[in-house]
Amino acid sequence: MNRRTSIYLPQFTVGEDAFSAFGDEMRKYGTRVAVVYGEKAWNASKSYVLPALQAAGLTVTAEVLYGKDTTFENVERILAILGSQEIHMILAVGGGKCIDTGKVIGDRMGKAVFTVPSIASNCAPVTKISIMYHKDGSFREIVKLKSVPSHCFIDPRIILAAPAKYLWAGIGDAMAKNVESEWSAKAGEHLDFGSEFGITAGNMCFFPMVREGKQALEDAKAGKVSEALVNTILNVVVAPGVTSVSVQPDYNGGVAHALFYGLTKRKSIEKNHLHGEVVSYGTLVNLILDQNWDKLQRAYELNRSIGLPVCLADLELDRSDSFEDVLEATLANQELTHTPYPVTKEMIYHAIQELEDYKG
Repeated sequence: MNRRTSIYLPQFTVGEDAFSAFGDEMRKYGTRVAVVYGEKAWNASKSYVLPALQAAGLTVTAEVLYGKDTTFENVERILAILGSQEIHMILAVGGGKCIDTGKVIGDRMGKAVFTVPSIASNCAPVTKISIMYHKDGSFREIVKLKSVPSHCFIDPRIILAAPAKYLWAGIGDAMAKNVESEWSAKAGEHLDFGSEFGITAGNMCFFPMVREGKQALEDAKAGKVSEALVNTILNVVVAPGVTSVSVQPDYNGGVAHALFYGLTKRKSIEKNHLHGEVVSYGTLVNLILDQNWDKLQRAYELNRSIGLPVCLADLELDRSDSFEDVLEATLANQELTHTPYPVTKEMIYHAIQELEDYKG
């Protein structure tokens, strides 16, 4: 048994008045704020964020565009800009890549990081990892950080300003967290408190999505802040984050995400499809591989009802492809370092083919 275990759970404020909590949460760390932002996100949110910071008695010392990818080159560039300034905290405003960049910067500087997500597509605003890329956009590594962001502020109006496709993909990405964590834990080893707690919390990534996901998307497209929308945003951003930061690393991966990274061998995937969209297809493959027919039916029906992929054609792929390079990259990915039973390329290929014939 470990002599010490620490779990840092996400903290968040949600609602149309979420930014009124800036003072309560941020002034604990000082008054001087550097904003790291994504361009579209800042254009949509600065008219809300800047007055709220001013009302909270906080001073913006710098506003820095993060770039286009979470790269170490962008991190070093921004550190060079901020290094000579007196800064008490970082406020990252944008999508997952912007927020992951801000988290690494805060970690390097030893400063508190606060987040304002502009889209609900992943749990980056509340987790203690950052997914790093090479300058060409290819995956590089996952950086483990010292802690989760100090607080996440979620204003659904800002998320509604973004295309609904990001929430759509976010639903697919979040559902994978539940499927993968439960699947990874089927190896039979004893689960410590954090892992059992996180896997249990992961149910929020799946069942509420089946119940409310379609309505939330309809409300998002109509520009309506509804209970279904807010619940779905939280189950995309916060629920998978709770799982991620609570479970042992072995239970944070699975076939859905590993297959995504494998499928990026096809240029059309990176060019034409969103991360969570492709992951949602991998979730179905993961469920077939595990013969979890009840969850497969639920996930398949939701995917079909909202247009997430249910077959290879939905991803511009063809079942006649051998996927040899894809499957090699899938098995080599760190998402499959722990599996409940031996997984082979043939098993995943068979599951892909079986999904082609599945009708729900």
